[in-house]
Amino acid sequence: MDVRGLIGLLLASATLAGPSFAQGFVREGNDFVLRWDDHYLKYTPPGSWVAGIEGGKSLRCGIVLWHDDWVFETLAAGEVSEGPTLSEDGSLTIAGSFVKREGAAPVKFSMRLMPTEKGLSVQCELEKTAQLALRRGVLLSLWPSKEVFDGSERVYLRPASLGTVSSGVGGFGDRLFVELDGDTALAFATDGYAFTESRNERNSYTLRTLLTPQDFPVGERVGANWSVSFDMIPAKIPGEILPGRGELAIHSVTPSAESVAVGRMIELSIDLSATYDNPFDPDEVALDAEFTAPSGAVIQAPGFFMVDMERQVVDGGEVLIPHGNGRWCVRFTPNEVGQHAYRLRLRDRSGQITGGEGHFGATERAGHGFVRVSGVDHHYFARDDGTGLFLIGHNLPTYHVSGQLGPEAMAKMAAAGENYNRWWMHSNSLGIEWEQKLGWYRQAVAYRVDYLLEQANELGMYYMMCMDTHQDFRKDGWGRNPYNAERGGPCATPADWFTNEEARSYYKKRLRYIVARWGYSPHVLCWEFGNEMQGWANSPNEVQLPWHREMAAYLRSIDPYHHLITTSFWGGTGFPEFWEIPQIDIVQTHCYTNNDEGVVPRVRGYCLDAWRDYDKPHIFAEFGIRSHSTTADKDPKGWAVHNGLWAALTSFCAGGPMPWWHESYLDPLDLYFHFTAIANFTKGLPLGTARWEPLEAKRPRYADPDTPPVYYDTVIETRYKWERPPHNEFVVKPDGTVEGDLVPLTLLQGRGHQDLRNPPTFVVSYPGPGQFVMHVDEVSNSGDLRIWLDEEEVLHREFPTGEGLGKESVYQEKWKLWQTVYDEDLVIEVPAGLHRIRLLNDGKDWIKVTRYVFTGCRVVDQPDVLVSGMRSDEVAILWLQNRRSTWLRHASGEEIPPVPAFVVDLGGFGEGTYEVQWWETWQGAPERTETMQARDGALSLQVEPLTADVALKIRPVR
Repeated sequence: MDVRGLIGLLLASATLAGPSFAQGFVREGNDFVLRWDDHYLKYTPPGSWVAGIEGGKSLRCGIVLWHDDWVFETLAAGEVSEGPTLSEDGSLTIAGSFVKREGAAPVKFSMRLMPTEKGLSVQCELEKTAQLALRRGVLLSLWPSKEVFDGSERVYLRPASLGTVSSGVGGFGDRLFVELDGDTALAFATDGYAFTESRNERNSYTLRTLLTPQDFPVGERVGANWSVSFDMIPAKIPGEILPGRGELAIHSVTPSAESVAVGRMIELSIDLSATYDNPFDPDEVALDAEFTAPSGAVIQAPGFFMVDMERQVVDGGEVLIPHGNGRWCVRFTPNEVGQHAYRLRLRDRSGQITGGEGHFGATERAGHGFVRVSGVDHHYFARDDGTGLFLIGHNLPTYHVSGQLGPEAMAKMAAAGENYNRWWMHSNSLGIEWEQKLGWYRQAVAYRVDYLLEQANELGMYYMMCMDTHQDFRKDGWGRNPYNAERGGPCATPADWFTNEEARSYYKKRLRYIVARWGYSPHVLCWEFGNEMQGWANSPNEVQLPWHREMAAYLRSIDPYHHLITTSFWGGTGFPEFWEIPQIDIVQTHCYTNNDEGVVPRVRGYCLDAWRDYDKPHIFAEFGIRSHSTTADKDPKGWAVHNGLWAALTSFCAGGPMPWWHESYLDPLDLYFHFTAIANFTKGLPLGTARWEPLEAKRPRYADPDTPPVYYDTVIETRYKWERPPHNEFVVKPDGTVEGDLVPLTLLQGRGHQDLRNPPTFVVSYPGPGQFVMHVDEVSNSGDLRIWLDEEEVLHREFPTGEGLGKESVYQEKWKLWQTVYDEDLVIEVPAGLHRIRLLNDGKDWIKVTRYVFTGCRVVDQPDVLVSGMRSDEVAILWLQNRRSTWLRHASGEEIPPVPAFVVDLGGFGEGTYEVQWWETWQGAPERTETMQARDGALSLQVEPLTADVALKIRPVR
């Protein structure tokens, strides 16, 4: 039966008793009111509605939109140009416009409000008068006030989502019920199926239903129709979970097959009875299975409760239809060929029993098996069948149920050669614990994970399962979090989530459910505890580190398949003490370069540091050129993606950096070919099956020794650390590096932090007249900058802070001061010769300096080429990049001069013949192959003029 047929049955079975028919609108002052006995619906022009019961509960609703930078506009704040006109049939017509933000184009509206048997039908048309970037389309918002609703009132989004006003509902449905009292609900409907989401705001609960497309063309009249009526929530709701009230018993066990291949899942469906209120709480009821392999090995696997769903795509949205009210399961993936035995254990408050014995067979392996740390080279991944795995993917952390649906996106990624993604299990996507009360798990959401893992098996995709993210533990996210004490949870603050015994117990129960339901899958690459753990508000490492130790050990103990485990931090690779936890298997970096100098130095730096410091795989789970800005307009061809992938591949990374911005960048600009190129090149490379070491290379030399030098700017990026700078003198070398690899800190501290002051001096030689440029980004509580050139003060500039100053000013209530963004370059002229440039901030607080530039001071008298490579016993790989080939230079249309023909001498090659394959990197295809002789342990590569980059594979000829 399709979804429309199911809806018909629900309508037929619903109790339709309700108030008597209203005759038409009655004007009461500025309002127009419909009444049905003690039920009423009040409309206040131009666009505000209140519906409820006299002397009882009522709620407000209205039409809203977000435009441009999330500016909030309501129809209630609009202007009326025609009407309201009351017709003989009792309906109202009205027209006007809304959007009041200065400079924003108004949106015209016209509405007809028609009384129905039990409510109101609103026919609305909208038209943009000029360009207006809608962020979420136009929505119908409902605002049940917290002064009226206690949060326990039921909410039902037909056909699949049942919750309460406080927990909300989400997904696609055709009708939304909000309970007013035990007998009456308000039912809202749109034309067809629409997406609804919930939020728990400070003063009200909010339910939002999308009435229009996300955006629509200027001048096009778009319908935004909806209706509201007084009705009842159906007495029987498919998928509603009921308490168990039966004598403890295992009645039968039905396996999904008599035999399965090694590496494939068998599911046991168990008919049982027990006494419990919450089937997800193992303290109330717990099902476990014991499997005995042919070798005699005994594997314990937890069971779980689930509600079956059917997935349909209707009107462009994903609709999930529940079937039944739930069943008990055990999922298991054998890793040995032969006959396996199983026995079940069931426990509730009355005691414990065993039973349900049975057998199944396991045939030869299908698929590659689970992902492990390679036993050959711990910096890479390998699978149970011995094959290596190099990760290629980009971030789509949120599962979309409209537009490009989650499974559609995965299929598109896989077709381009990508093999992994990172899913966030968070409140607005695949988070399962955001139910009406803590310890209950959203079954529609859990089904989506089921579906994704089934699809991953077909596509060869692997998933990082990120089980929490900081957005749910700070600001508004914490306000909606079920662990929050204000929502009935055990935690007064996010930090309590790490230390509170009850919270840790709930979390362990969630881990148990996750392992029970999805641990079977070899396509779960790893469990990730949290996205960017510094984001948990006011939760220092002192509380996070013991929690990670405890949870990593617990998760490893309950996961019969020993999936890999990781966590993550914003702003780099995080803290060594976390990666030193034995059960943390993967070192993770999040890298947004936030500079204009290219991504390669930063990517290679992180990779080589991790390779040197940790005997574990290292990956970039987030990557981009900007952390809080757009990318599509800055790097439309994806040069940063390209350079980041090739730099990481040839620098011991276990996967390509995962770029951000799927919806606004990678997908609309169709940049998938970058992943295809790297997939083509890595195919057949022994990444994970051989041991890799650095490729020995001498500094490149020009093929023509008379090639004249060229002069470029030396750019020194700063590093953010809240500490006293350990160094105050930086000697800039002619090659553009700093002696001793010292890095100046970002903050020039002022008088407010005397203990952190150690202002820098730069010693630099200018080949000819040039400039010293420093980029001032932000200033706190006023700055007073002085610059000396050879002990002569050449610049004195004050940076006041306050409202209306700079490009943006924000008052920081926590510190009672203003911070102002200047985002400008300060320039001084510098004559040729050796100079000392000294800086001092004598202001009240810090000045943020993101980079220092010394124009014309980088003397390039040898090929300006990055040589990045590594080798195994089977093959060496090499990436040669013109260092001028950065994303900014390409995007700005700057002409990039090719590096003149040069020679690269590679060491460590035994005497003999080698095949050298030259690859074009933009599409990922071999261009030519040549054979070369190694002489005196070296190969000399003759490289033609290089505008961008080239990659090579070098193999001995056996």
